[in-house]
Order: sequence, then C-alpha cells, then structure tokens
Amino acid sequence: MVCISRFKKSQNAKTSNLTDDPFDLDRALLRVTAHDVWRIRDACEGTVIFGGTGSGKTSGSGETIAKAFLAAGFGGLVLTAKNDECALWQRYARETGRADDLILFSPEEPRRFNFMNYELTRPGRGAGITQNLVNALSTALEIAERRNRSSSDGYWQRTTQQLLRNAIDLLAIATGSVSLPDLYRIITSAPASIAQSHEFAWQAHSFCFECIRQGDNVAESPIQAHDFELAAEYWLREFPGIAEKTRSIIISSFTSMADCFLRGILRELFCTELSIVPEVCLDGGIIILNLPVKEFGQQGQFAQVVFKHLWQQAMERRNVLENPRPVFLWADESQLFFVSNDREFQSTARSARVCTVYLTQNLPSYYAALGGESMARSETDAFLGNLQTKIFHCNSDRMTNEWAADLCARSYQYRHNFGAAGTERRSSQSAGVSESLDYEILPREFSRLRTGGPDNASIVDAIVYQSGRTWKASRKSFVRAQFLQKGF
Repeated sequence: MVCISRFKKSQNAKTSNLTDDPFDLDRALLRVTAHDVWRIRDACEGTVIFGGTGSGKTSGSGETIAKAFLAAGFGGLVLTAKNDECALWQRYARETGRADDLILFSPEEPRRFNFMNYELTRPGRGAGITQNLVNALSTALEIAERRNRSSSDGYWQRTTQQLLRNAIDLLAIATGSVSLPDLYRIITSAPASIAQSHEFAWQAHSFCFECIRQGDNVAESPIQAHDFELAAEYWLREFPGIAEKTRSIIISSFTSMADCFLRGILRELFCTELSIVPEVCLDGGIIILNLPVKEFGQQGQFAQVVFKHLWQQAMERRNVLENPRPVFLWADESQLFFVSNDREFQSTARSARVCTVYLTQNLPSYYAALGGESMARSETDAFLGNLQTKIFHCNSDRMTNEWAADLCARSYQYRHNFGAAGTERRSSQSAGVSESLDYEILPREFSRLRTGGPDNASIVDAIVYQSGRTWKASRKSFVRAQFLQKGF
C-alpha cells in the first residue's frame, strides 16, 4: 500500500550529508511522504501543476510549494492572472516572515521598468546588443499573433524582427538611446516607396530620415559604421521596395502591440524611468507583477511576458558560484504567459537555479493558447518534458488524465478469475489468472481525487510524478500525496 502523508515544512525533514549552506541543493524543502522529501535540487528541475477548477491546485500543492520557497529564502517573480493573486502572495509572505521582501509592481506603486533602457545599460558583456531587445519585443508579438498562426508564420516573424532590428540600430546610432516611442516614430515615418525616399517633402518631415542623416555623422567604430550602413540601406531601399500589402502587415504587427506601451498605464510603467531591475531577486526580492490579466486584459499579458523574458535572461546571466540563492518563476493560469522561449529557457534553468512552477487546468489549455495546431502540441510537449515534477489534482479532462496515466507508465497486471456451473447432479468449478498490459494508475482515478473544502476535511489529494525517480513510499515513479488547505 502507498503511504500517504501531508507535506510538512523542510525543517522537519531529515536528510543526510547536509552542510550549513541554506541553499545546498540536497536540502529538503518538503516532505511528500513519511519516506520521501522534495529537495531544492528537485525544485530547480521545474514543476507543473494540473487541476480542474476547484480541484485545490492553488490552495493545496500550490500554496505548500510557494510557502516552502519563501521560508527557504528564495527570491522570485510572480505573474498574475486573477485579481486576488497579489493579496494571496502577501498572505504567504506574512506567514513566512518575508513581507519586507515583497516588491509590488503596479500603477499604484512608484517603481518603473524602462525595459529598453535597462537592456542598454545593464551590467554584462551582452548589454546593448540589438537582438536582445528584438527578442524581448518578439515575446509580446508572439502573444499578440499566436491565435492566428499559419504555415507562413516563420516569414512574418523574420520580417518583423528585421524591421525591429534595423529600427533599433538606426535609433541607437543616431541618438545614443532607444525608446519605444522613438521606434514607433521611425517605423511610421519610413518611406512608402523608393521614389518617396528621394522626395524633399518626405525628408523634411520624416523622423526616420532625420535619424539616417544624423547617424551618418556620428557612427564611430567600424562595427557601428557597418551596422548603420545596413540600417540606412534597409530604410531607404529594401523596406520601401516591399509590396504595399506585405509592408502594411509587417508594420501593423509591431504597431498593434507597441500601441499598448505608448499610452496610459503601460507607458508610465515601461517607457519612463528605471527604478526596478530583475536582479533584485538575486538578493531575495520577490517581485509581484500586479497587472492581472483579468483586470488589465491583453495589456497586462504583454507587460508581464516582456518582464518575464528579461527576468529569465537576467537569472541565466548570474554567477551561481558567487550567488547561489535559488529563485523561482511562478505563474498560475500559466497558459496565458507561455511563449516558445520558455522551452529553451527551461532546458537550462536548472544550472541557473531557477525553480519554475507553472499551474494550469489541463493540456488543452496550452494547446488552445498556442493556436491549437500541431506545432502548439509539439511546443507544449517539449516544454512539459523539461518540467521534471508533475503534480496532478482532480481533473475531468480526458486528454489530461490519459496523458497523466501514460506518464505513470503501464505494467503487466494480473487478474484472477473464478467460475462455477452445474446442475443438481453435477457441478464444476474453474479458476485462472490472466495477464494484460495496463495502466499503473487508471485515468479515471484522476477524477476521483479529493478537492479539499469542508466536505473533505480540507484535504486535497494529488498524484506526484517525478521523472528519473523511484519514490520510496510507492516504489514507482509516482506517489499519492495529501495537502492540507489553510482557512477551510
């Protein structure tokens, strides 16, 4: 029989060969069963939590893991989808003594993140590289366009990135700085035809041409001069030579996204000052992006995806030998924030000591968010393959339950049968054993897990799977666990 126990705080977990280092990778964060612990090392390999609405995924395993991270002194970034998530994390922080480490990022708070200025001025050898800014903006563009994906996506992505790359290079060389409003001005004032690029009237009023004229005089190094020559050639010849319909689609791909950052709250938060940087998490700061999608809509989604992208890059740049503190990336309703770059990031996050925790209802949530095509399934499967701990709460989705059952593997199951027949004069009996390859845990079992609340004594059931591990309590790759909800 599988031993089922509630998760307990790491202070009560006994492990061997621990040092005094609070961030030793073998230090236990949670006790899953009486015989099994979940360590910092396991957390760094990534976690995904599945559960239907009301399953207890947030108040069960989610809250337990979040508090374990806080109690262990981790820094982190929290993305928000629902309006109550900021208050939830404030409670977590109070209950773990980390309230002073919370950093709220919202219109009501004074902190601002001019992400372009940050990327140009941050420490590190890669600061100011054009492609880094292009990639940051491309994550938001991916969110904006992913519901309309087609086989020609590769072309539109390349041409939009080419547009951004040449606009950023031109602006940086001509003015020495880069801002989203000025990028917008360059792109929208570019010539609509090669003939127009030679017209005096256009040259006299175009910000794009003003930058070309100014950049021609200030390019200093041979590299800068070469980049400027390519950018000027692009804006004066290549771009205006593109077919009008194609050019308008490329422009609108950028402007439809950038427009959100050029007005109102997002302009104030992301295009003014630089008073917060992702690196504060390395000192134990916990940034909460209090721009919930349910309140701010797609603007909140764009903003958090851009911040997340730059945060991920910052965490991967750090030297873990100098600063071994683990950090976490937390996203409930994670399908809203998932982009293709997450797969690449997660493949190396372990070495950067980044503990990713993504929560969602089911597999179709990811597939639908990414466009529902075969590529969406491939991207989702590749990403989930890099999250080594998978926690399954009660779910009524057939696809997710069958996927979970397949993950937990199949084995030969032996079934005994017995039969009897006869009359008043004669009788016969038969018995036998049949062998069949079947699920270790049947898909229907995932729909029968307890969901907490008063009816279940506040207990939330889960199946915890970890690839490459045999749990001592079950001697399998999965184990049953229970989580105690707070406040029920």
